[in-house]
Order: sequence, then C-alpha cells, then structure tokens
Amino acid sequence: MLTRRDALKGSVATVALAGGLAGAGCDDVDTTPQILVDLDAPRAPISDKVYGSNEIGTLDGGPQSGQLDRLAGVTARRLGGNLMTTYNWTNNFANAGEDWEHTSGLILPDLLGIPKAERGEPARVITWFHETSREFGAESLVTLPLAGFVAADGDGPVRASERAPSPRWTPVVWAPPGRGAGRPGAAEIGRLVRLLVDRFGGARAPDGIRAYALDNEPSLWPETHPRIHTTKPTCRTVIERALTAAAIVKQLDPDAEVTGPVSFGITAMDNFHDAPDWPSYMSYGSFLAAYLDAFRRESERAGRRLLDVLDVHWYPESDLGRLLGTEDPALAPAVLAAPRSLWDPWFQEASWVGRKYFGTPDGNRIGVPLVPHLAAIIERHFPGTQIAITEYNFGGAGAIASGLALADALGAFGRSGVDRAYHWGALDDMLAAAFALYRNYDDLGSTFGSVTVPATSSLPDQVTAHAALSDDAAPRLHVIAINKSAAVQELRLAINGEAPWRTRAEYGFDAQVPLMLEVAAPRPVDPARETVRLPPQSARHLVLS
Repeated sequence: MLTRRDALKGSVATVALAGGLAGAGCDDVDTTPQILVDLDAPRAPISDKVYGSNEIGTLDGGPQSGQLDRLAGVTARRLGGNLMTTYNWTNNFANAGEDWEHTSGLILPDLLGIPKAERGEPARVITWFHETSREFGAESLVTLPLAGFVAADGDGPVRASERAPSPRWTPVVWAPPGRGAGRPGAAEIGRLVRLLVDRFGGARAPDGIRAYALDNEPSLWPETHPRIHTTKPTCRTVIERALTAAAIVKQLDPDAEVTGPVSFGITAMDNFHDAPDWPSYMSYGSFLAAYLDAFRRESERAGRRLLDVLDVHWYPESDLGRLLGTEDPALAPAVLAAPRSLWDPWFQEASWVGRKYFGTPDGNRIGVPLVPHLAAIIERHFPGTQIAITEYNFGGAGAIASGLALADALGAFGRSGVDRAYHWGALDDMLAAAFALYRNYDDLGSTFGSVTVPATSSLPDQVTAHAALSDDAAPRLHVIAINKSAAVQELRLAINGEAPWRTRAEYGFDAQVPLMLEVAAPRPVDPARETVRLPPQSARHLVLS
C-alpha cells in the first residue's frame, strides 16, 4: 500500500494513461467522453482529516459554526485566525487588530456563545472549542501565540500610543512551566499546554488535543496587528521562536503534532513577504524550504521530530476579482476552475499567481500547482512532514459554483496526499451540500471511501472526477463527478480492473436542487454501458456495490 504522498505520482500517471487510451493509433477508438476509474493503478489512503473546518462561532452571522460542523460531518476543527494571535488564555481577552478597530475584549467568548459565568475561567475559549469538537468526534488543532504580546484587558480600542509594550498588553512567555502560581502579568504558554494536558490527557488520550499550530500568518503581523508588531518580522525571528515553541510543546505532550509556519499566501511561502533578512535565506529557494531545513536540523540535534505538519493557507486568486466568500455570478468561472491549482500540472490559473508561480516542482521553489510543490520541498528538506491547508475558501455558501468548487477541492485533497484541510467560513447551504457529498451522502451517515483510486475525466475543463474504495467487509466503489459547465454532460463510466460491481445508486445536488438527495435508486450495473449523466452545474456521488 502506498502512502498518501505517493498518490501525487499516481494521479499524474493516470491522467497520462487516460490521454494514451484516447490517442491510441486505432481507427475504431471510442471518442465518447468518459470518466476513467483505474482500479489497476496504485492506491493510497485518504486522510480523514481533510474534511475539516475552522471554528468561527457566529462570525458569518448564522448558527454557531460548531453546530454546522456537526451537521456537515466535519472530522477535524481548527481554532485559529487573527484573534488567536492576541488571545490571552489567562483571561480570555483578545484583540481584533486591523479586522475591527484594534479592539480588545471578550470577542472570542462572544462569538462562541460561552456563558458569561464561565468567561473568567482560564483557557475557557480553548476548552469550550475542544469540548464542542469532542461532542461529535472531531479532532482539534489549537493555535498558540508567537507574536510576543496578547490582550491584557477588555477595554475596547487600543490607540497607536498604547502599542506594545504598554499596560494594554500582556507579554507572552515560552518556557517550560515551573511549579507554583506562575509569573504575574505574563501569558505563559507552557503552563497553558500543561493545563490542557492535565484536563484532557495527552494527544493519544481519547479526549486529548491532537495538534498545536505555531501562531497565524506571521508575515502579516504588521498589517493585521500593528499595535504589537510595528515592523516586518524577520525570517530568523519567526524560525527561532517556532523552534523554541515546538520543543516546549513536545516536552509537555510528546505525542502532540506541531504545525507551522501557518503561512498566508504564496508570497509568504516564497520570501516571507520580502522579509528584511530574506537575502540571507535566498539560497534555500523559498522561505518554506528554509523553515523546514531549520526544523530538520534541530530535530536531528534534539533526537525527536519537532515539526510534524507543514501548515499553509490557500486563497485562490483571479484576474476577474476577489474570490474569497464571493457569490458573484461573474466570478463563477474562476471559482469553478480554482481547485485545479491545488494539483493539476496542466492548469495555469488566470491570475498573477498563475503567471508568476506556475511551473514544475524542483524541491526548493514554491509554486503552483500547490500540493506537488509543497511535497517536493518537503521531500528535499524534511522528509516525512505532512501537508496541511488550514485555511481555504472557494466562495460563499449561497452560490452553486462555491459548492461545486468545494466538492472538487475536498476530492483533490484526498487524491493528492494532503493530511489536513480546514475550510474557512460557515458550512451552510451549498457548502453544507458539498461536505454531505463526502460525509453523509445518503442522510444515514455513509461516507466517501477511505482509499483513493485514480479517476480522470476526458473533459477536464467541464467535468472533474474523484474515486475511492471503502475498505470495509463489503467493498464499495465511490465515484464523484462534478459538472462545472452550464450544459448537460453525459460521459461513459469506464472502470479498469476486475470488480464484482452489481448495483449502482446515485446521490447529488445541483443548481436546481441545492440539498443532497438520492437522485437514482439502486439498479443493476451494466459494465459495457454504464454512463454518467450530469445536469448543468451539478455534483453526483455514484456508489457501486
């Protein structure tokens, strides 16, 4: 059995295979559009943590995100974002920075709906978040601060004259926790981690917190939090702080996974947003390469792995406009195409990112398609590190294009070797339907398979396909087909390899039916004549038993 990382090679090989079949030198070649599922090709496990989301409370204005996550079948949840950079676990205050008038207050308890009587309990934001996750079996990823200061009070906006250090801020201390009450006037993160381990057990305990992230988008601190970071952070500062923090986390909970550097966008991954000391690190080829190399060297010195997961954020770009949260029909073509920048070596995004960074992975430089580049950098600089995309978004919940793009991205994460992925934004409406396509397609809790099988479409600009096998006592083949076009698409379903598929059921959603429904009852399979008929802008989940 291959690893998830090996699936990258398999998916590329299968595309080449499909092209070879279509172009064979025979007069009677079948030119009917097809979806090819290759059961003879190498397979790999799909990480169940790719079906994750970010805890945002009521930030999007609807129900609690935890409630929506439960309904969506989310398997992993992240407590992150800009507020966690300034979250003070000793009193639950945080500062919103540029997001909202540099205001300090009980913002996170308000968003999460924590009862007022509990808001003075140390670390209650984290324990509330984790308890919510555990109620429906999801794993937790908790962000720990590295920027240097957290909110000291809840007294509202912080003026420029009150920037840190000042009484409005509490210094962050990274050190192993000592005995006694701790240091007055400091937010000791070692003491926080020990509190969480004492309360929930270590990472391997049934209720333990599985992973910790090393802050959030550090290259943007001067833009998001100028009251605590007025100048651009250097590569060296962030790497050194991350190494110190990771060592302390591993000392207190050796089984916990550490993720970093939590980079925002491809420029942060490339040169750390042109950091002041970037010239000293240019020889590595990219900031991510330098970061991984530093962790590899320190891990070898320490005798244990200090970084488990390479953690980045990915928001697609477009010449047409801003795609984050969009429901603009004019942007739908860009939204629908965007997931291909995650994995497809033949797709070049129509944006400045596509023009500047499109290319072949070389193990040093970052580029698109994103996941193969990340994998190549890992292989060269710190083999064995997993990949996490801890924030991503392909549009707002009210647009069919967003739902189809999200469904495509979830399939891409599974097929390309990603270990963790967390959607940013409430999983409502079309986005909920996209998750249900994988996590609850029959309204009985049934899920997409756990072993990826290469699947390709001969119409990649209109239709994408993902396939997986269930690895249980009664194997099932799952094929997800996504029609991004405004026309009906009918494709032949071609399956390489022997399999005793006798019945086929079909589920899905589309522009006319925005909820996941059974669209075709189980019927006998005819291997010679199986087709997939896709309504305009639709997603279908075929289950062959």
